[in-house]
Amino acid sequence: MHHGAMGEGRPDVRTGLALRDPIPWHDLVLTTETAEQTDYELLMVPEIAGREAFATLAGLARATYRIGLGAGVVPVDTRSLEVIAMGAASVHEQSRGRMTLGIGAGAAGPGSMNRLRESAAWLRDALARRPVRLSDGEVFALSLDPGPEPLPIWIAALGEKTMRLAGEVADGVLLNWCTPERVSRAKELVREGAEASGRDPADVTIGVYVRACVGQEDDVALPALKSAAAEYAAQPHYRRQFDASGLGREAEAAAAAGTDLAKVPDPLVRSVCLLGDSTDATARLAAYRAAGADLPIVYPVASLEAVSSIQATVLALAPSPKLDFEGPAISPRWAVDYDLHGEHGE
Repeated sequence: MHHGAMGEGRPDVRTGLALRDPIPWHDLVLTTETAEQTDYELLMVPEIAGREAFATLAGLARATYRIGLGAGVVPVDTRSLEVIAMGAASVHEQSRGRMTLGIGAGAAGPGSMNRLRESAAWLRDALARRPVRLSDGEVFALSLDPGPEPLPIWIAALGEKTMRLAGEVADGVLLNWCTPERVSRAKELVREGAEASGRDPADVTIGVYVRACVGQEDDVALPALKSAAAEYAAQPHYRRQFDASGLGREAEAAAAAGTDLAKVPDPLVRSVCLLGDSTDATARLAAYRAAGADLPIVYPVASLEAVSSIQATVLALAPSPKLDFEGPAISPRWAVDYDLHGEHGE
């Protein structure tokens, strides 16, 4: 990956962060700055029903200097591909080459796999500023030059066919609601896909979202994580993912539980989430790395007061817990054009 590369004084452990909750913008910026200062490599912004991904990342680009910024993920059926390309390129330019574009198939059904494959290829050409054809036959050519750094494209994958596809065509795969054993299987499939396409599997980053509520007592953390797990278990494609991880019965019980969180099985949460103190949670996160995850992505789940609980999880699992940030790691060219706050100089 071009951003978040390990340099002198950087930790030898790679960790990402996902921020989904629509906490106040000021708190989102402060949490992102904390993540950067404590050496998180990549911040992913899931796009569900809160903030729009590209607008959010553009705002965060002005408040950060070295942390990678990712859309995690943009469904390709929610906007035209040219709009996705322009949005990603705009953030890449504003962040000086720190953007990662995560895409997903969107609505499942016949043709969704081909749509994802074709979208990845189209976007790669478009972001490289090669002319591409639109559905109406017109030619689209991105006029914005987002800079010399390549813009990675990741594919969100639950099923095994999509995991293999990521190995064939993407720079990374984004897994979700996985056990470490499921990560191992995904790594095998990514390798198969990459080798079948004549690519080096090492060029495909294995990323995995791991829900976390750390530093809280179990009677606080478990309900928060159970609520999140039940929300996803109620969706058939995620329930299939749980089943593939050997958690089919637990997922069915969670889906049927509704708002009665006491009926969501504890083993479902403990198998795919991080809780307890920082020592326990860090050890569990290490199991994902040992299983083949290049970049485990901590996905805080809020409990009690949202902002403080999210920040507690961020700090508990930070690669470098001490806040000792010494300033922006920016190139001489940008140092001339921008002051330390990212504003245009005189």
